[in-house]
Amino acid sequence: MRARLTLALTFALALGAPASAAPRDEALRVAPTDFALVVVVQNLRDHGTAVSESPFASWFPTSALGKQFLASAAFKKITDASTPIFATLGITPTELLQDIVGDTLVFAYTPAPPGDAKAERSVILVRPRKVELLVTVMDRLNDAQTKSKELKALIPHKHAGETYFERQKPQGPSDFYCFRDGVFAFSSSEAEIKAVIDRDKSLPKDKTPVLVARMTKLGVTDAAAVLLVNPRSLDTEVAAKVKNAKPDERAFQTKFAEVWAATDSVAIYFTLDTGVELGVSVQFNTEKLPAHLKTWLAGERTPSALWSVIPDDAMLAVAGRVKLNDLIDLLGLLPNAEGKPGVRETIEQALGPIIGRDKLPLVLGAIGPDFGMWIMPPAPGTKNTVPVLVGGVKIEANGPKGAEVSKALLQSLEYGFQVGRVAYNVKHKDQIELREEKDGDVIIKSLSCEAFPAGFRPCFALKGGYLLVSTSPDAIKSFRAPTGEPKPGGDVPLARFNATAARGYLASHSSALAKWLASAGAGDAQTLAEQLGGLGDVLEQFDKVELLSRGDATGAKLMLRIKTAKPLKK
Repeated sequence: MRARLTLALTFALALGAPASAAPRDEALRVAPTDFALVVVVQNLRDHGTAVSESPFASWFPTSALGKQFLASAAFKKITDASTPIFATLGITPTELLQDIVGDTLVFAYTPAPPGDAKAERSVILVRPRKVELLVTVMDRLNDAQTKSKELKALIPHKHAGETYFERQKPQGPSDFYCFRDGVFAFSSSEAEIKAVIDRDKSLPKDKTPVLVARMTKLGVTDAAAVLLVNPRSLDTEVAAKVKNAKPDERAFQTKFAEVWAATDSVAIYFTLDTGVELGVSVQFNTEKLPAHLKTWLAGERTPSALWSVIPDDAMLAVAGRVKLNDLIDLLGLLPNAEGKPGVRETIEQALGPIIGRDKLPLVLGAIGPDFGMWIMPPAPGTKNTVPVLVGGVKIEANGPKGAEVSKALLQSLEYGFQVGRVAYNVKHKDQIELREEKDGDVIIKSLSCEAFPAGFRPCFALKGGYLLVSTSPDAIKSFRAPTGEPKPGGDVPLARFNATAARGYLASHSSALAKWLASAGAGDAQTLAEQLGGLGDVLEQFDKVELLSRGDATGAKLMLRIKTAKPLKK
């Protein structure tokens, strides 16, 4: 009874304190800044309300996947298991979301160093909207666990003139918690709770918390959830890995340690709007970055020119911008096994005899920077089953030896096609032929065979300054080279998956595709058709998924942006 009275008085004082900062800032002001990982979840109440009232929430129960999920045993098990828990605590799920964790939830954690399991550190911070409700919930939890013998006693303690509580257990270590100006702190470590009290008493309330400043620099202050990684707290572990690395791993670990030492902060984040975005944001101390890595890890990005010509209804598209020689140089920085040739030496050994050792440097220097690959549904009105794949790479062959480079590339591709043709013809009665057709001044060479699926004719050509490889000559004929140079900056696309187009393809071709896959030995046609139908039900939830990047002078972001079939917010 005395403990409850003390607790009530503590909350009364907490409620009387003026709130001068946003809920997130109030929680992060007393959060540890030297922990390895800090998870920040904010505005759950607003996000939850927006999603529950969204067009997606209204539509999802009517979708095939929604019906299956809501009627599943797993969903019933979740609801059945949670019901007695909420009954014991005397609150509803809505109250938990709206009034307790709806503003800010923080979890800070540092793993134990090797050989010292007891040195693990963690603390949970909650800034509830209704502090009195959390008081009641804690009372009920303590009572319930006391009755069930899970809790031995609730003992109040003092530190720096402030009260905190120990939850003693019959077996195992105690838990500790306190309230500081409306922020609830919970930990299995008494020292961490005392540290929360110390930070509250010593840190000014009108100054931006360190962790908030870190989130701002990383560009994730408005994210619904953020995992902040503090590289400095893990330096010891990284150094230990370098020291203990095997001889064939040490060079790589050393290079990784160089980049790690130059990494100021990292965030993995989740944002919620009409769609969803998952991303990684990294900030570097560029003065510490190895010079040869600065352009790869920081600075503005430039999109591939091919994005301007990739069709919007491509089911999958990947495109980027890099010179092949630059990529080879980057890969050459990676350590190779002792006695083994490096990346460039391996390429020279493999392609030198085919392209010509004298021409290979010219060819490698001409490839890039723009490259891409995309997959299209079969053309409407045809009996074709398999999708159309197109791959292209820019060839800079305008110099005095440009014709020589182009000829070497085309001869090399034809050699590869001929090797594949001969290898197939030796083992099969039906024979592959290498055919040639013209598209204006462009010569398209393709493989043709009666055993191929309808519409499948592997081919290649050099057109508009791009070396193209496709499964359909018609795709090469319809290709139009991009014009103009792309501008750097902004969100740069790397990959795009069109779920709507993919689902449309499956709806039209799943039966024929299942039969073709079964003939290729992938399984039973009926089972495959059911699996493709299930995949279509999953794809129904989405419209588009994009992978993008963004860079600035000191860092970079990698973003996975998901557009759902219906908006997640009005």
